[in-house]
Amino acid sequence: MDKKYWKNYYSKHREEKQPSLFAKHIIENYLSDEKSTLIELGCGNGRDSIYFSEKGLNVAAIDQVEEEITFLQNRFSEVKNVEFISGDFSKLGHDRIYDIVYSRFTLHSINSIQQDRVLNWAYKQLNENGLVCIEVRGKKNELYKKGEKVAEEEDAFIYENHYRRFLDFDDLCNELKEIGFTINYCLEAKGFAPFKNTNETFIRVIAKK
Repeated sequence: MDKKYWKNYYSKHREEKQPSLFAKHIIENYLSDEKSTLIELGCGNGRDSIYFSEKGLNVAAIDQVEEEITFLQNRFSEVKNVEFISGDFSKLGHDRIYDIVYSRFTLHSINSIQQDRVLNWAYKQLNENGLVCIEVRGKKNELYKKGEKVAEEEDAFIYENHYRRFLDFDDLCNELKEIGFTINYCLEAKGFAPFKNTNETFIRVIAKK
């Protein structure tokens, strides 16, 4: 159902987009080498991946919506340092190594088992001192518990026709540390992603291998 939802959403929202505040935060505070390699997990309409490529990074951008990936491949065919890939970011292999794994608003779109797999994959696929950068909905988010609860899943709900799972801030930070990451920055607050007349609460975490 979510794949169909996002396919429909992206097909209707292809106007030019500014990069997210989170992408700008990464570039301004954590980019030490313009030739760094980055993978974006769930790139959506590609706005952050294109922004990263414009800043000189070599970018792999993956999303499950094949139609949107095809659109992005055609639209940005002349951009040599970004590759748009169709696929499930929770089932990636081990063929590439990255300096940055970037996940904005995507961990809350998968279940906890998939999250565990993604975070462990990220640790294995990062270079030494590589970063995992996460922005995600948590239990303090204003949409928490809205909609229909998903059976046999904790803190997951169907609202506005698609799935959201709300992460526990402390649990996320602790899981990253247990995997082997060092937490550089972690905060659950407003101001990260204001949209139109809303300013919801989100989790932001930067962790280093």
